[in-house]
Amino acid sequence: MFKLSKKADYGLIAVKHLAMHRQQHACSASEIAEEYGISATLMAKVLQKLAHGSLVAAKTRLKRGVSVGKRPLSDQRLGRHFGD
Repeated sequence: MFKLSKKADYGLIAVKHLAMHRQQHACSASEIAEEYGISATLMAKVLQKLAHGSLVAAKTRLKRGVSVGKRPLSDQRLGRHFGD
């Protein structure tokens, strides 16, 4: 068994949440944080790291929030983005 860092764990939670809501709307960091009882500030930092790694895509203007990125997760190692 392996242990994930808190940020990597939150990253998985965020990606799962975004994938589940992909067809409905882009999600904000505060929406995800509230749903799972996580600090909104920490979730925003996690989403920034995921966006920097192209795992999620930030939306601006009218479509505020974050959605799952175009690159499939199978092509990525989540731990690479969180120092694991």
